Amino acid sequence: MPSHSAAERQALADALAEAGPGAATLCSGWTTTDLAVHLILREGRPHVRAAGLVGPLKNWSRGQEQATAARPYAELVGTVRNGPPRISLFTLPGADERINLLEHFIHCEDVRRAQEGWEPRVLPADRQTAFWKNIAGPFGKLMVRRSKIGVSFQVPGGPPVEVLRREGPGVTLLGEPGEIAMYVFGRKAQARIEIVGEPDVVARFRDTPMRT
Repeated sequence: MPSHSAAERQALADALAEAGPGAATLCSGWTTTDLAVHLILREGRPHVRAAGLVGPLKNWSRGQEQATAARPYAELVGTVRNGPPRISLFTLPGADERINLLEHFIHCEDVRRAQEGWEPRVLPADRQTAFWKNIAGPFGKLMVRRSKIGVSFQVPGGPPVEVLRREGPGVTLLGEPGEIAMYVFGRKAQARIEIVGEPDVVARFRDTPMRT
């Protein structure tokens, strides 16, 4: 049985294939082609992305990205679907599940939710549990660290879990773990969650920048 990360990789590849090349995504300024290039270089040639942060190497990095984007779109999607090359940090035991689970899920939804008429996927309960293990702890605190308001996460029917402590009243993000993840990754408008708290506190929290 494939891991949750592997299952989300296949869902992401399916979404890219269905949307087609050059389609919109929720990643600001990125099309489906750009997103596929990002995923391929992230796993197979991370030095290309790193070089883009170094002044003298920016043009080289951009050229490598453009060369990758020029490949046939079906080939790009196939590379995403097949996963990292053998020589990659992402092939180390446990790395894919720890590093890629939310990466694959969020980017799958970046493609799906940029299209008209989308609805949340019905995901297995154990996959939602895997998302919850990722966000309901130090990682969740990291994602909402810019908030000056205390933050708790809560799944329907479960108790709230405090992830960020602040003085004064806080807010609770109520929803399925995947939807909470969408919100804290900056996809606020597309996340199906309820923010519970005093109205003025909720309003201030909504203005808090999230990771994108």
